[in-house]
Amino acid sequence: MQPHNAGRRQQGLPVVVSEAEVREMVARLSAEIARDHPDDEVLYVVAIMKGALMFLADLVRHLTMPIEIELVNARSYQGTQRQSEVEILDDVASLPIAGRHVLLLDCVLDSGETLAALRRQVSARAPASLKTCVLLSKARERTTDLRPEYVGRTIPDVFVVGYGLDCGNRWRHLPYVAQLPPDRASKGEAR
Repeated sequence: MQPHNAGRRQQGLPVVVSEAEVREMVARLSAEIARDHPDDEVLYVVAIMKGALMFLADLVRHLTMPIEIELVNARSYQGTQRQSEVEILDDVASLPIAGRHVLLLDCVLDSGETLAALRRQVSARAPASLKTCVLLSKARERTTDLRPEYVGRTIPDVFVVGYGLDCGNRWRHLPYVAQLPPDRASKGEAR
C-alpha cells in the first residue's frame, strides 16, 4: 500500500535507488551483520547523524543480537559543497567503546574522509572489533583507503538526497534515494 502522498514525494527528482531497493539492501546488510555477530554478543552501533538516521532505524529492527546505539554528529558538507575538513562534533573519547564490538554506520560513502576520521577516533579507544557499514558507496576516487565491510550498493558519483540524506536539511523524508541536480540546489531549493 502506497502512502496517499507518494506521487508528491518524488518532486521531480531522478530516483537513484527505489524504496523497494532500499528495503532489500537493508535486509541483506542486516543478514550479513547478523552472520558475523552471534546473537549473544552485544553490538555497539555508532551512527553518523543526521544522514544515517533512517538507515539506522530500519537496520537495527532487523538485527536479533543485543544492541546499544550511539549517535555521533559530523559535518563535511555545506549545502552541496564539501568542506575542506571533517568536523566530528561529539566527544568520541567519552564513548564506552573499549573491549566492545563496534559497528560504524553511515548512509553514504563519498570521499571516505568522515568515516575514516571517525574510525580513527573509535579505533584509538581499543574496541574488541570494529567494522563499518554504508548503505551506498559512490563510484569515485577516494582520498582514504577505507573499505567498509558492509556495503549496500555502489551508485554513480552524483549528489543524492532522500532516505536521510539532505541538502540544506531538506529531502531527508523521501523513502528512496534521488539525485539532486546542481541547478535545483543552486536555485535556493536547498533551503
